[in-house]
Parts: sequence; structure tokens; C-alpha cells
Amino acid sequence: MVIRRILLLIFLLTSAAVSFAQESTRLGSTDGSITIKWESLDASYRIQIRRDNQIFIDTEQTGNELKLNLAPGLYEYRIHVLNPFGKDISVSEWQPLNVESSRIPYFRVQNPLIIREGDSSIDFTVESTLIREGTTFTLTDGESRFPGEWHQNGNLYSVDIPAPDIAPGSWDLVAADPSGKTFTHPQALTVRPTRSPEVNEMNIRELPPEGLVPITIEGLAFDPEMSVRFESSEGKLQVVTVEVTEGNKALVYLDLNDAKPGQYDLIVSNPSGEETQIEKSLTITDPVVEEIILKQPRFEFQIGYAPTVIFAPGGESLPVFLGFEFASLFQSGWTKPFFRGLGVEFRAFGGMSGPADPDNFTFHGIGSLDISGYYRPLVKGKVAPVFLMGIGNIWSGYAKQHGIHNILFIRTGIGMDIVNERRLTRIGLNFSFGAAGEDLFPMVSLMYRRGRRY
Repeated sequence: MVIRRILLLIFLLTSAAVSFAQESTRLGSTDGSITIKWESLDASYRIQIRRDNQIFIDTEQTGNELKLNLAPGLYEYRIHVLNPFGKDISVSEWQPLNVESSRIPYFRVQNPLIIREGDSSIDFTVESTLIREGTTFTLTDGESRFPGEWHQNGNLYSVDIPAPDIAPGSWDLVAADPSGKTFTHPQALTVRPTRSPEVNEMNIRELPPEGLVPITIEGLAFDPEMSVRFESSEGKLQVVTVEVTEGNKALVYLDLNDAKPGQYDLIVSNPSGEETQIEKSLTITDPVVEEIILKQPRFEFQIGYAPTVIFAPGGESLPVFLGFEFASLFQSGWTKPFFRGLGVEFRAFGGMSGPADPDNFTFHGIGSLDISGYYRPLVKGKVAPVFLMGIGNIWSGYAKQHGIHNILFIRTGIGMDIVNERRLTRIGLNFSFGAAGEDLFPMVSLMYRRGRRY
């Protein structure tokens, strides 16, 4: 049984040696390492590498591949198949090993080509000193690829690309060295369409009439000199520039200052005369200021400190040091220039009135309710003036001692709102006039509030 296995192993190794004699190895190195690999057998191996008939690698191993770091040049290698005692069973012939250096195949297209859609013959003239056997050329545009053939013509190279169905657009020419490194000449070929451009998508459909705005149009068969227009019964939009890339995308800049609102048709035309029209593709809205107005907060809630002085009948003053107010405000929401600043405020006030007489430290509760209309113009900054006028009623423990249960008053006020996004601070003064029986008396209070807008 052992003899039969040895004979079978000798037969397999002899076959491997024959296969070595029939092959030549040519390797390109990109990182300094190469690998020699052979048929795996249940045996040990001795591998020898030589150059100029001088053996400089002589190693034994059990695996069927060997990684080496070799400088570019011509080498030879052979493989010994060993028995369990380290003796040769079979030895291959010396096999050539050509290690080539990696390099980037730089080149220049003498004259980038411009052809019409349908042309099937594409011939580039290329200048380079780094083209060698095994280099390949490919014409690419995204996922589309057309391989070519090349031959040397003196100090130049001619690259022929058979591409009968090449699509319109810009194509790159890519050279690949046998080592795997590549070089790309961008836009080596421009294919101009002979058919109408096709529009598939536009990234913006609605714009306000202001500023310089870019729009991206995607489709097929876009010529580099394609024209773009936006027209309607109101007139035309001003097209500043059109930049076509890759034959399927156009970047269009529109000057929309003073553009008239309405719906505009898109018209794209190739130089050969073919054009495509997409109706109502772009809408110009009313001015942006109207959009800003509609987005103004409609409701506000404010709370704050409101010390008050009441100049009571008879020359007495009634200070309210602990006074607080709560207010809800509703904006009109109108869009007209004046009426959009109007609103209504509901306010509740409560506190403790101090002694009118320094010798009498009696404190009384005080409260009021009022409703006021206000005007706050829409401004660009964060600070806006506020004007108020309204009517209300006060309940005072001090006034009740004198038989006065209700004090009607007319409220006027002036202040300013300081806005930071949805947060708001109001600072101002209220000037009111109260009526108790036949007596009229003034009241002054401070507005210092914080609130939020919704």
C-alpha cells in the first residue's frame, strides 16, 4: 500500500514538472511583493530563485505558494518535490520569471475629438513615453465602457475605439498599465447629439422673484452649446449662464430680480435646431415679503413685573410695589402693509398696594383686567415699537374702604419688543386714567415682560 502511494505521488509530481516546463511567468509589482503558486500535493517543497545563474533564494516549505520581494528584472525559479526524508522526488525545469516595475501610464491626447452622434470610427493620437506591451485603453463615461486597440506610429500612438452606439456626452480615455495603475485623460471625446434633448427632471419647481438662483436640469442628449429659455405670456426669465456636463446635466443660473409671478415653460434647444418644450415647469411666486408675513407668529404669551403708582383723589399716592401682569396677544395675520401690524391683548394684573401714609403700614390687594388693541409694525431687525390703547377695570382694597368698588380706566401704553427667534422681551410704560364717581386720577405703571411667540 505504501509503495502504491509513493508511485502515485511520483506520477503527480512528474505531471506538475511537465506543466512548469510549459509556462512562463510575467509579473507586475505594485507594492514590492509577488507570489509564486503551484499545484498543492501532500509533500514538502524546495524552491530556488536565481538571477544571472546565481541562486540567491533556496528555501524549503510545505505550502504551495511563496511570497517574494524582488526588484524589477529577469529571474528563474524551479521547484523540488521532496519525500519525507528531504530527498528529491521530482524537480521542475528552470522557469523564467519576469518582474516588471509598476508605473502610471501618463499620456496626452493631441487633439480631443468632437464627433456627432452615430459616428462609429474614433481614432485618438496619443503622446507618451510610458506605453508598453500589455497597456490597455478604454473610453469611459460612468458605467459605459468601450475598449480600444492601439499601435505605435513613430513617436506617437494611435488608439482606435470601435463604438457604433456611443451616447452623447463627454467621455474620458483611460490607460491601464499591466501593473494595474491607471491614468485618465478627462473629456478626451465629446459626442454631440443629433436628436432633440430629453428633459427628465428639474430640481426646483417654485421660486420667489429675487436673486441669482441655480437650477439643475437632468435628461439626455444635452449638447454643450445647448440653449435654455423660460417663457410665459408674462415674458421671459433672464438666463445668465448654462453649463452642460456629461451630456445629461445642465446647471442654469437665473436672474430673478423683478421677475413677474406666473408659470413659465421650459424650452431647451440643441444647436442643430432640435428642441423640447416642457409646459408650466417653473412657477414664480409672489414676493418673498408676503411669504414672511404669513409665517409671523399669531399668538404670544407674556408674564412680567409691573410696579404701579396710583395718584388717588385728594392728592394721595398709592404705590404698588408687588405687581405682576399676565398677557395673551393675538396678531391679526392680515397681509396689508398697515393692518398686518394690528393685534389685540388681554391682560390680567395683580399685586399688593402699599401704605399711602408712612405711619400706617396697611397693605391691600389690587387687581385689574383689561383689553387693548395694539400696533406693532413689521421690521427687519429684532427691535420693534409697540403702541397700545384699551379699557379695563380695577378692584382695590384701599378704594373699597372709601366705598369705591370698581375703578374704570382707559389705558394707553408705549414700549418696545426685543425678539430673539421665539423668545421676546417687552419694556415700556402704561399711562392710564381712572374714574371713581366724578373723580379722575392718573396711574402710571412699568411694563417689563418676558414671553414666547407661537
